[in-house]
Amino acid sequence: MMLMYILFYLLLLLLIPLFDTILKNIKNFLSWKRLISFLQTYYDLIKLFRKENQKSQFTSFISFLAPIVILSASAMFLFFIPTIVPGLDINLIVLFHILGLSSIFLMLYAFDNATYFGGLWASREAFVLAIVEPVTILLILAFVLISWGHFDLLSIHQSLGINKDIFTWVFMWLLFITLFTILLAENKRFPFDNPTTHLELTMIHEAMLLETNGAKLGILEIAAKINLIAFINLIIYLIWTNTYWFNSIWSLFWLYIIKVIVLLGLVAFVEVFITKMRLFKYQNVFAFLLFIQLLFIAFYLFR
Repeated sequence: MMLMYILFYLLLLLLIPLFDTILKNIKNFLSWKRLISFLQTYYDLIKLFRKENQKSQFTSFISFLAPIVILSASAMFLFFIPTIVPGLDINLIVLFHILGLSSIFLMLYAFDNATYFGGLWASREAFVLAIVEPVTILLILAFVLISWGHFDLLSIHQSLGINKDIFTWVFMWLLFITLFTILLAENKRFPFDNPTTHLELTMIHEAMLLETNGAKLGILEIAAKINLIAFINLIIYLIWTNTYWFNSIWSLFWLYIIKVIVLLGLVAFVEVFITKMRLFKYQNVFAFLLFIQLLFIAFYLFR
C-alpha cells in the first residue's frame, strides 16, 4: 500500500504543471481568450531550467539554500496529504508548520537579495501571513473539535465521514469557505494578490522573485504550483470526502482528477470575476471569518 501511495504521489508531481495549464485555460475560457497548449507549463519550466543563473554579489548562502528548502517543504506538505490510498499520518499542526517553513524561507530569500522591492513586499508577505495565522489556528481547532479531539489527519478524515447531522453539514461549509480563503491568501491568488501582474504596487509574491532567474525561478515556480495543489488535496481529503459508488483504484483516481479540476475552476472563477482587494482590507475578511468560526464553535459546544 505504501508503494502505491508513493507511485501516486510521483504521478501527481508529474501532473502538477498540467493542472496549472488547466487553471490558465479555464481562466482564458472565462475571459474569452485563446486557449494555450496543455503542455505549455512544461515548456516554460524546461526553458527556465535551461537558462543561466545570474547571481548578485550581495547575496549570501541563503539565496542558494532557500529555493531548496522551499521546494522540499512544499513537496513534504503535498506528500503528507493522502489523495487516493491511505499514507503516512501526520499532526495537522505539524502539517501547517511545514507550510510555514516554506513561507519563512521565501521571505528570507527576498530580504537576502537586498533590493528595495524584495524587502518591502517580503514585509507585506509577513503582514498577510500574520492576518491568516489566527484564522488557520481556529480552523485547526474547529477540525479537532468536530473530530472529537483528534489532531492527526487520518483520524479527522475518518471522523468527518461519520458525522452526518445538519449542523455538521453547515459547519463543514463554513470550514470549506475558510480553508478556500486561506488557499487564496497563502498561494497569493485573487483577491489577495495577482500572480501574473508586473506592477510593483499591486504584487506581493512576484515582487519577492524579481531578482530570481534560471533554475532558481523554475524551482520556486514549481514550489508555488505544488502548494496550490496541496491545499486543494487538503480540501478534498477533509471536506469533499465523498467517493460515491467508485471502488477501484483507477476510478477513484479519475474521481480525484475531476474534483481537482472543479476546485481549480472555482479558483479561476474567483480570479476572473473578483477584483484585487486593497492590502489593508484583508484584515476585514479574516476578522469576519474569525468571528463566524468562533460563533459556530460556540454553538457546536453548547447545542
